[in-house]
Amino acid sequence: MTSGIYPCPALFYHILPTYSQNSHRQPTWHVPCVVCRVPLAQEDAAFVLPPILTFLAHFVPDRMILSLQGWHLDETAAQLTLQVTTTRTRVRCPLCHTRTRRVHSRYPRTLADLPWGPYTVHLHLHVRKFFCDQPTCPCQIFTERLPTVAAPWARRTLRLAQRLRACGLALGGETGAQLGHRLGLRTSPDTLLRLAQTAPALDTPAPQILGVDEWAWRRGQRYGTILVNLETHRVMDLLPERSADMVAQWLAQHPTVTVVCRDRSTFYADGMRRGAPHAVQVVDRFHLVKNLREAIEAFLHDQRPALQAAAACTAQVLTQVAGPVAAPTMYRGRHRCSQVGQRRQEAAQQQRHAAWVTTYEAIHTLRAQGTSVTAIAAQFGISRPTVYAYLRRTRPPSPRSPQRSGQVVRPYMTYLIQRWREGCTDSMQLWRETRALGYAHSARTVSRFITRLRQASAAGWAPETQTSPYTRPQGPSARAVSFTWVRPEAKRAQDAQLYIDQLTQADPAIAQAYTLSQAFLALV
Repeated sequence: MTSGIYPCPALFYHILPTYSQNSHRQPTWHVPCVVCRVPLAQEDAAFVLPPILTFLAHFVPDRMILSLQGWHLDETAAQLTLQVTTTRTRVRCPLCHTRTRRVHSRYPRTLADLPWGPYTVHLHLHVRKFFCDQPTCPCQIFTERLPTVAAPWARRTLRLAQRLRACGLALGGETGAQLGHRLGLRTSPDTLLRLAQTAPALDTPAPQILGVDEWAWRRGQRYGTILVNLETHRVMDLLPERSADMVAQWLAQHPTVTVVCRDRSTFYADGMRRGAPHAVQVVDRFHLVKNLREAIEAFLHDQRPALQAAAACTAQVLTQVAGPVAAPTMYRGRHRCSQVGQRRQEAAQQQRHAAWVTTYEAIHTLRAQGTSVTAIAAQFGISRPTVYAYLRRTRPPSPRSPQRSGQVVRPYMTYLIQRWREGCTDSMQLWRETRALGYAHSARTVSRFITRLRQASAAGWAPETQTSPYTRPQGPSARAVSFTWVRPEAKRAQDAQLYIDQLTQADPAIAQAYTLSQAFLALV
C-alpha cells in the first residue's frame, strides 16, 4: 500500500500503462522526484511533475468547494481513496436559505467516484453541520449541501450516477451491468433500473404527428397502448390498457395532435374520433401490408392443390436445368426406420389437424351466437388475431405436411448433394463428415434429408430440388407463399420467383389476385 502527500510519482507508475521489457517502444520522458530521484531526460526537460496533491486535485468533482488533503492507494484491493474537505466558510440553510458560518460538528462521508483505470476511487469526505441563525426556521441544525458533488444521502457522486444512468437507459439492467463491470463501474442490474426510473423527463416538443399501437404485457392475455411521436421517433407514453376511453382521454390532454397514425383497430379509431376529432387518421403502411398478407394467406388456404401442382412444376423445371440422376441403392433397414418415423409424424399431424378443425367449428358456432372475439379468445386461450384468422376462413384448415427441421442442415446441403452424386448414400457416414465441417446437431436430421434425396431420385428429380421448400412434393405452406407474394421481386430468390410464375400460370383466379395485390403494393 502506498499513501502520502509528498511530490512522489509512485502513484503514476500504478495508474499509467506499463511497458513490456521486450517491447521496442520506450518512454520518451521521465519525471523528476526528490524522493525516488528518477533522472530527467535532457531532451524532455519541459515535462516537470507538479506536486502530487496539486495534480490529483484536478480530478476532484468540484475544486471550487472541495480541497484534497491526502490520498491512499491500496494495491491489494485496487482502490484509491482521496481525503477531501469542504472549503466554504458560509453556507445556506436548505429551508430558509439564510447564510451562516457557525459550525456545529463534523462527520465522515464516503462517496464512490469514477474509476481511474483499473482502480476504483472513493472520496473520504469530511462534511460539516451548521447552526441556522434564523430563529423561526424549523431546521436549527443542518448538514451542508454539495449540489455539484453528490445528492443528499447519496453514496456516489453525481458524475458516477450520470454514467450509470446512461448505461441503464441505453442497455437496461442486466446488459448494462455487464458492460459496467467491463468499464470498471461495479453495480447491479437493480441499481441501474432504479437510476433509469429516476431520470428526469426530457423536454420534448408538443406532439403533432402521433403513432398509436398496442403492446403486450403478456401476449394473448393483456395488452396496453404505446404512443410514439413520429417526428422525433420517441415514445411519448405507455397506457396500461387497450381501450378507446383511455386513448380519447390522452388525446384530449394533447390538443396539438393533428395527424394520428394507427392500425386497423376499431376502438383506436373510436378513441381518436372522440379525443381528437380535428385530427386526420392515417393507417400506417405496415399494417396495410400485414392485412394484405393475411388476406392472401386466407385465400391460398383454399388453393392447396394449386400450391402442390406449382411445386411439382417448379421441381420439373429445375430438374431439366440440373438434369435427372439415377436413384442410388437404398438401405432397406434404415429406409424402414425412416418410414416408421414418417408414419408417426403423420399420425401426430392428423391429431393436430383434428384439434384445429374442432377449434374452427367451435369458433364459428360461438361467433354465430353473438359471442365477442375477446371472449372467444379467452375461452380457447388464443390471441384475438388467431380468432380473426379462423373467422376469415370459409372452410376448415387443410392438413399440413409434417414439419421438417432442415434449417440446421441447410448450410451443409451443397456438400451433402455433392457427396450424394459421388455415390455416398450412408447417412451416418455423411453425418460424421458434416460434423468434421462444424455441424453440431443430431444424425436424424441428416438422415431425413438423405431420405428426401432418395425420394427425389426415385421420382426422377434432381437433388438440388430438395434444398428449396418450393420444389418439395407437399409444396410450401400458404403462409410462406403469402410472405413471398408481398416481397418485392428484386428481393425474391430464383426458386421463389419461379414458383410464383408457375402458380399464377396454373390458375386464373390466383393470377388475378396476384395482379391486384401487386397493384395495391405499388400504391402503398
